[in-house]
Amino acid sequence: MSKEKKKSGNASALSWYKKMDFSKKTAMWGVIFLLPWLFGLIFFFLRPMVNTLWYSLCSMQLTNGKFSGSFIGAENYKWVLGVDTNFNRMFVEAFTNMVKEVPFQIFLGLFIAILLNGEYKGRGFFRAIFVIPIILATGVASPTLSSAEAQFTTETAEAVMNMEWLEQLVINSGIPQQLTTLLVGYVENIFDVVTKCGVQVLLFLAGLQAISPSLYEVAKMEGCTQFETFCKITLPMVSPTILVCLVYSIAESFANAQVAYGDSTIAFSSYIRSITFNGNAAYYGYGAAMSFIYFAGTLAAIGIICGIVSKGVFYYD
Repeated sequence: MSKEKKKSGNASALSWYKKMDFSKKTAMWGVIFLLPWLFGLIFFFLRPMVNTLWYSLCSMQLTNGKFSGSFIGAENYKWVLGVDTNFNRMFVEAFTNMVKEVPFQIFLGLFIAILLNGEYKGRGFFRAIFVIPIILATGVASPTLSSAEAQFTTETAEAVMNMEWLEQLVINSGIPQQLTTLLVGYVENIFDVVTKCGVQVLLFLAGLQAISPSLYEVAKMEGCTQFETFCKITLPMVSPTILVCLVYSIAESFANAQVAYGDSTIAFSSYIRSITFNGNAAYYGYGAAMSFIYFAGTLAAIGIICGIVSKGVFYYD
């Protein structure tokens, strides 16, 4: 008798779920799966961002082991933008590097994805190879790679990657000096670029495999060339993926921006960290202002560039 009551109780408890429409069930499970992400967004992103904004508007002091701040308005921002001699130059350099790197990463990622999407033997093996850059980018492998790179002598690196012959060849062909420097820079950093575009390759592969084969069959029946097929089918169909890769590439470029500092090159984030944690609590406000300006600049760059690109994105219904 007790078992029957238990079954009837469970049935009544699940009756509300059975009566729900399919769309409501889908929405409910969508919210449930989003809860971990929402938790992380609120407590590990929004909360630190609000604290950073508050610190940037305050003069921070360390009293009895606790931080306290007095509101001073935009004084920290005035110091960062008007007194600090490095921040503006570094920010412009980071933005310039992003403009030069991101288009090449998008182009190379799409090019590699198209090659990996072809029909040939060993396709799975070559696809697996291009996952390696993502693994090598993790924090576990980075220290090992850095120590190995330190043992690689400068003379050997110059012998392997000497691009003077290529630069002279391009200059003699009549191409302007500025464009020559940019092209040679791409070739010199080709290994670094390939390492950074692993995620883009995977995203483009997913986008290419989502294109209906019937579209290519129709194009072939109509006598379209490979170039026409790419321009009128492949490129429009992967344009949403291009937008996603653009957002990721811009954010990654700013996050890992390398800028000149004295006679060496350092990460922009390392410079901000050195200003913030220099042993003086008063500099917490300066560092917070730098971080928030950098974050706002990154967000503005993503919004403006992706807003322009999104006008040409094609969505297939």
